[in-house]
Amino acid sequence: MPRSSRNPAMSNRSSGFTMIEVLVAMLVIGTGALAMVMLQLHALRSSRDNGLQARAAIMAAELAELRAAHHAMTADGADPYLFVFDAGKAPGASGAGCASSPCDAAGFAHAAIADWTARLARDFPGARATVCRDSAADGWQCDGNPASPVMVKLGWHRADAETGSASGTAPLMRVFIGR
Repeated sequence: MPRSSRNPAMSNRSSGFTMIEVLVAMLVIGTGALAMVMLQLHALRSSRDNGLQARAAIMAAELAELRAAHHAMTADGADPYLFVFDAGKAPGASGAGCASSPCDAAGFAHAAIADWTARLARDFPGARATVCRDSAADGWQCDGNPASPVMVKLGWHRADAETGSASGTAPLMRVFIGR
């Protein structure tokens, strides 16, 4: 009985994968794994940026509510709710708390702004805020026109930003908070 009708030269060859097939498979699997890791990193950055956007909108709304409920003028007629804050350049407004001693409306405004800017500096990397009268709403500069609406302009370091600071770039959020 004949053993096999196969070619004797082929009988020494074992079945399996060649080294090139294994390397190509590893390359394909490695590329797919790297793409999945990059997708996960992008999703995490997007989630962080969306969370900061949501918190910034809440803080802007809070400032608008404070300004509307406790609108006060200082002794010289200035609006204490119009201010500039840059976490990289200044430690923030310091105001005496109104919990331990009574204070007037302007004192309450300064204490509320000090608390607001402290939370802004804590929650946002490289935070910057400008609350001013501005009709153009472009950049950090304000026109200061008394007829212009009051705008909150917020900026911070984004996770995808390679260099630069929040103070050097355009505001990431502009919110109208009153007249």
